[in-house]
Amino acid sequence: MSGDVRPKEDAILSGDYGSLAPREALAVELAERMAMDPHAVDDAFWTKLSEAFTEEEIVELAFAASIFNWGNKFNITMRLDTDGVEYDKGMEYKEAPTFWRR
Repeated sequence: MSGDVRPKEDAILSGDYGSLAPREALAVELAERMAMDPHAVDDAFWTKLSEAFTEEEIVELAFAASIFNWGNKFNITMRLDTDGVEYDKGMEYKEAPTFWRR
């Protein structure tokens, strides 16, 4: 990865959002809220987004996060593995308890 991307990726993966620009941290938080529970994009968070981004930018961020979230869910469902170029092969997928699996 390029030198410009690695520090940001490290900050996101470690949860050290303080090293990100405020708009970057909000964009990451939006993606996380959408991935974990889209209902967490509540009125208070929407207000924070609206103070930092235009409506068009929020639409673009939400769309991009949706596409990446869809891809992640697809990859997990299909148990896809990496090609080993940037990341290790042999991904492990966890089994989560659900109401139909007791």
